[in-house]
Amino acid sequence: MKTTLRVIKDSSRSAAFNMAADMYLLSRCVTEPVVYLRFYSWQVPTITIGYMQNREESLAIDILDEHGVSWIRRPTGGRAVLHHGDITYTCAFSKNIPEMGKGIAETYHRISACLIYGLNQAGITCSPHSFFVNAQDVKREIKLPCFLAPNRNEIMCRGKKLVGSAQKRTDDAVLQHGSIPLTGRFRELPSYQNISEEQRRVFTKLLHRKCTCIEESIPGLDENDLIECLQEGFRSILPYTMTIQRWTDDEEREIEKIAGSQEFAQLWMQ
Repeated sequence: MKTTLRVIKDSSRSAAFNMAADMYLLSRCVTEPVVYLRFYSWQVPTITIGYMQNREESLAIDILDEHGVSWIRRPTGGRAVLHHGDITYTCAFSKNIPEMGKGIAETYHRISACLIYGLNQAGITCSPHSFFVNAQDVKREIKLPCFLAPNRNEIMCRGKKLVGSAQKRTDDAVLQHGSIPLTGRFRELPSYQNISEEQRRVFTKLLHRKCTCIEESIPGLDENDLIECLQEGFRSILPYTMTIQRWTDDEEREIEKIAGSQEFAQLWMQ
């Protein structure tokens, strides 16, 4: 059976639904010849923390509550990311699909090529990061967030990081997801972290100096137009027939069931 590329253009969702949907796709793709590509956003500003991060050490929970900012743990590694005015993408597929890469680096390279093609189509000139960041001096000052530590094949625009991604590999499948900031609101992350005021100042300054967003390249670019370009990038780079299909009613019910389970809450919301 031929592999297909299924694009799911999702709406703004709760933090629990978004991570439950990602985990659902990771389990679903194991036995299917399908590469799943999902684009989505967040109902309220939300911070995702890496799988190994400690919530209390990472986040100022009282400040999040005061400002109505949600949080949830990701199944992937890395550090905190503020999703506020961004497009988030997920790509999930079985390890039996060799064209998607046999290891972490190959998969990053493949998906980055698709994203770069789409961004270039939208008029945003960008390229893969060509070396591993040497951030020892910065690390001595603060704990670097994901957006301050670009790895090879993550996406840069005019010398600044544009797209931050993370990956999870199981015995049978791969999930990669990432944030494409439309605005500079992601730079508000230090306000919600459990760090000193001096660290917040340094952190915010670094986010302005080292990271960028879509509106700083093309002000007013329509979000839907950008998603169209991104999906075209995947369609053009990957050798699969593309279908565009929203969640079915059964799929939505299954994801809601996962998101509302006690096991899910214990894993991702504590």
